[in-house]
Amino acid sequence: MAVFTELTTDQVARALKDFELGDFVRLEPIASGIENTNYFLDTTCGRWVLTVFERLLPEQLPFYLELAEHLKKNGCRVACPARSRAGNLFEFICGKPFSIADRLEGQTVERVNELECASMGEVLARMHLAARSFPLSQPNLRGLAWWLETAPKVEPHLNDEQKALLADELEHQKQVHASEAFLALKASACHCDLFRNNALIAGHGTNAACVSGVFDFYFAGTVAWLYDLAVTVNDWCIDPDTGLLEEPLVRAFMQSYSAVRRLEASERDLWRDMLRAGALRFWMSRLFDYYCPREASLLKPHDPAHFERILKDRRSCPLYWPDADGSAP
Repeated sequence: MAVFTELTTDQVARALKDFELGDFVRLEPIASGIENTNYFLDTTCGRWVLTVFERLLPEQLPFYLELAEHLKKNGCRVACPARSRAGNLFEFICGKPFSIADRLEGQTVERVNELECASMGEVLARMHLAARSFPLSQPNLRGLAWWLETAPKVEPHLNDEQKALLADELEHQKQVHASEAFLALKASACHCDLFRNNALIAGHGTNAACVSGVFDFYFAGTVAWLYDLAVTVNDWCIDPDTGLLEEPLVRAFMQSYSAVRRLEASERDLWRDMLRAGALRFWMSRLFDYYCPREASLLKPHDPAHFERILKDRRSCPLYWPDADGSAP
């Protein structure tokens, strides 16, 4: 959890003059996320989320912000950045780029149920299909190249068993990523970080519960849909205390996904590999954030052990796969 840039009400009130979002009413820091600074912003015209980009450069932002805008325009339930009076999706404050997106209704839920997993499966599949027409492309900046670059930085902090696990999984993923089967997977711009804390649920605990929207696209990249699905399942369909997959949740999620975007037999062959890849990615990033943290007024890195357990489990655990019925595109 982090706030790296502390803004004053006067700074935000002045920045709002570049937008048609009403006058300033209230600002509240959000103690979540470890990459950017986020504030809840209330104006006379509505409720918003203001994001200050701490690492991303101005030339990198169009991919993320235009992706969210594209998905919104294509009917997906996502938070959409507002354009300024000049037509820009971001402006500058304190010398850093920032955006203002609509604030979604609903709540973050730690323990989701089958109905909520099914809703997320549908939303994710629609996002993947809508992204097919998105014209921009960008590599996954937390993909294999980053894993190989980061491994030497975190290895000194690992015990012998952890070092062996990391080395073995990296070698396995190098082979997978070079395979013809992996390179043939359908791909587009994807969220790549669609954890429960990057989505809101309306009506939690009721028969009408559903995902009201998705936000925080700032780890997005052009990746295989199957990888993005694995990243999401690894967080949504688990016992949060152990990281173990809960089959009723997995079943609800993947059946709902496949009803919109039919999963293929070729993807089944790589399903375990992608679950392992998703686990490795977040184990490594949490190791890096834990042992090489940045200074911030609010900062609590996530526990790396959670995704170490997940990686170990995904290497051999039983896996559910929905039967193809040919009903979806």
